[in-house]
Amino acid sequence: MSLWTCMHYSCSPLALLPPLPISNSLQIHNPSPPLIGKLSESTSSEIRSKHSWIESLRSQARSNSFREAITTFVEMQASGVLPDNFAFPAVLKAATALQDLDLGKQIHGSVVKLGYDSHSVTVCNTLLHLYGRCGDDVDQVFKVFDRIPQRDQVSWNSMINALCKYEEWLLALEAFRIMGLERIEPSSFTLVSVALACSNLNRHDGLRLGKQVHGYSLRVDDRKTFTNNSLMAMYAKLGKIDDAKIVFECFAHRDMVSWNTVISAFSQSDRFYEALEYFIFMKDEGFKPDGVTISSVLPACSHLELLDLGKEIHAYVFRNDDFRGNSFVASALVDMYCNCKQVVSGRRVFDIAKIGNLHSGMLCLLVIPKMDFIWMLCCYS
Repeated sequence: MSLWTCMHYSCSPLALLPPLPISNSLQIHNPSPPLIGKLSESTSSEIRSKHSWIESLRSQARSNSFREAITTFVEMQASGVLPDNFAFPAVLKAATALQDLDLGKQIHGSVVKLGYDSHSVTVCNTLLHLYGRCGDDVDQVFKVFDRIPQRDQVSWNSMINALCKYEEWLLALEAFRIMGLERIEPSSFTLVSVALACSNLNRHDGLRLGKQVHGYSLRVDDRKTFTNNSLMAMYAKLGKIDDAKIVFECFAHRDMVSWNTVISAFSQSDRFYEALEYFIFMKDEGFKPDGVTISSVLPACSHLELLDLGKEIHAYVFRNDDFRGNSFVASALVDMYCNCKQVVSGRRVFDIAKIGNLHSGMLCLLVIPKMDFIWMLCCYS
């Protein structure tokens, strides 16, 4: 029975996570590629020629020259050189990065024709990644996964990540459970995907399972920043803002995502003073606010009617070209001005954003007369 069938019939939100295994070694099985047919004795120049093609292809994929890698792959085949378990992952990576599913399917056909779909774990993993990132049919992901000869950590991570992409949250957690039963040790990437799945369950089950994931990360001493960021986001989405705050305070290597997550959590939970407090802490530590930060802090200024602080943030936005055309920042500015009874200012931001020229009109807002609001009321009375 395939994993797809097993998961459909066994998935239950009440029994998703078994005791998590911790193994000291991770065996990755990648046998030799199938033999297409024995060739007659090849000259050393022919061997070097094939090696040169594949090394060129892999180098281009590693350097993110994806279109060049695809061109090299086509020319390599035209020259009579068959792709192998080194060439296929490189060109599939290129197709995935370019979001070219049609090309990926053509390459998949070659993979099947040459037998690598059932003999090479590495090739299968890159196919899984392709359909997880670019596909529109979760069944295709399961078909590829079921043919992997011996699944490794990358296989399971790609599968769980793909299920999260398709918003199959319970199936993602069931895959995580089966991964544990097969004694494959989760990585930080696994925990990030599983935390995301937990955050999209109902609050009771999400917290119960999410705390198990958090406990596992503590037991294996996973201090990676992106793992902690995902745990913070999970707690925040499930309404446990204090738990998100504790996670934030307990790790030192915070990045921009860390600060944005905690500030946004405070702001969306109506804890506006804390949002502003952490905004100040963030600047004191040398971080430069981005669009997400500004869009999270301005609602605090709006609800607390802190017009002066809102104008300071507006001035900061005006001085930085990075915010040009950012509709989220424009929307937050409109809300802040209108809630602080500066409707004319809010309308001008709206008009500027509507014509797609947010930056050029900001200077006008900085010199709006203080009596504009009274003037507007008189006009409409």
